[in-house]
Amino acid sequence: MQVKKFEARTMKEALEMVKTQLGPDAIILSARDNNKSFGLVGEGSVEITAAVSEETLQKKKFAESRLREQDRARFQNSTARQQKELIHKMVEKHVQKNTAPTPITQRRYIDIEDESETRVRNAAQRALNAFQEQDEIFSRSGNSAPRKAAAPAPAPVKAAPVARPVVAAESPEVIALKNEIASLKQVITQFQQMPQTFTGSHPGADYGINYDLSFVFEKLTKAGMAPEIAAEILTTAQETLPALKLKNKSLVEAYVARHVLDNTKIAQNPTQGKIHCFVGPAGSGKTSALIKMASQMVVREGKKIALFTTDTFKVGAADQMKIYAQILNVPFSVIRTQNDWTNLMRYLANVDCVLVDYTGLSLKSNDEIHMLKSLLPPAALNPNIHLTLSTNAKDSDATELGRRYSVLGYKDVIFTSLDESTQHGTIYNFMKRFDVPLHSFGIGPRVPEDFEFATKERLLDLIFRITKFKQQDSEAV
Repeated sequence: MQVKKFEARTMKEALEMVKTQLGPDAIILSARDNNKSFGLVGEGSVEITAAVSEETLQKKKFAESRLREQDRARFQNSTARQQKELIHKMVEKHVQKNTAPTPITQRRYIDIEDESETRVRNAAQRALNAFQEQDEIFSRSGNSAPRKAAAPAPAPVKAAPVARPVVAAESPEVIALKNEIASLKQVITQFQQMPQTFTGSHPGADYGINYDLSFVFEKLTKAGMAPEIAAEILTTAQETLPALKLKNKSLVEAYVARHVLDNTKIAQNPTQGKIHCFVGPAGSGKTSALIKMASQMVVREGKKIALFTTDTFKVGAADQMKIYAQILNVPFSVIRTQNDWTNLMRYLANVDCVLVDYTGLSLKSNDEIHMLKSLLPPAALNPNIHLTLSTNAKDSDATELGRRYSVLGYKDVIFTSLDESTQHGTIYNFMKRFDVPLHSFGIGPRVPEDFEFATKERLLDLIFRITKFKQQDSEAV
């Protein structure tokens, strides 16, 4: 496809340029008037964008090359319809001239047999010939047996191999027919061994889930719940509920919701204890969760707290935490070694809680593990270690981080960025795999509004999106 722009004083001149250069079959893509001056005289102009295919352009050039000089001038001045007819005639004439004539056969079309039909017909004919030959052999052997039995010959004559012709050498047609039958049997055997799944299986079929429960399985997996965990819940439903009740979608959803509520673990007293350590990978929202929880405890609960940080690696992290401490009007300090804990706790006897922010690490190496352990409070202080993860993390990544941070002995888990994710089933996956309770949720950027302690009902709402559906229903009304 060739695309060109043409500019002329009038539309007629522009169209003549298109016809001359691209031919009568050119397509006008756009046309507009230019306010700017055209040429030296400063007049207005018309701009046309046209396109033509390579094949059409080659046909035009071929027709022009076959014309004489005087005929070429007449061709350029002729109308687009006349040019189009002339190009078509010249191309058709050239194609017919260079195409070899099709040989004429004297055989009627009705007598022309398809190759597959011929093969089948030949096989049937060979089979018929073979059966006729076998029939003749059996008839000859049947006719000769009575004559030999009637002859007054001794017994050995009767034992003569009268039926010998039956085991005579098989004809080539019979052998070919047997080979074809054997190949067909082999094809059928191979076909039977293939998995006969002509229709797609319903969601959860690989886990033995009934078709009536497939809609719940699909709903749970779309919400981020792992297929094996969703299958475990629905398998229990299949074994518990009667077959008739499994067809009631509302009843099945209610059973699954009750199962999720009964098996969800929540931290009973999330603010219990004096020291709370927030650990997790970089970008998981540890600092935001700490500040939100600190604001919650100061503003709403009226507790006396102190803010510590061990993050001396990230530029500005300690200064940021210091600013937050000044806003909340609470003590602040930086922990560089484990010995600092003994000195600092002497001055914090009247403080209700100490919240500590740690460096975001992936714990891929032993050095990172040893460094993080060296900054933890002594075991005698009985610290509460909270693992902080983002809901935006993949389910496999969250599982791997939970496995790595298990060396620290975290007591519960905090999930942040709930407003940015739709895969809230990963929260339930993590809780089930590591058997740890849920501490709290970060549901937005605002401080301290977008922070709440975890509840079973909130997790169920996130997985089934009950609040969202209620809002849509109210807006529809």
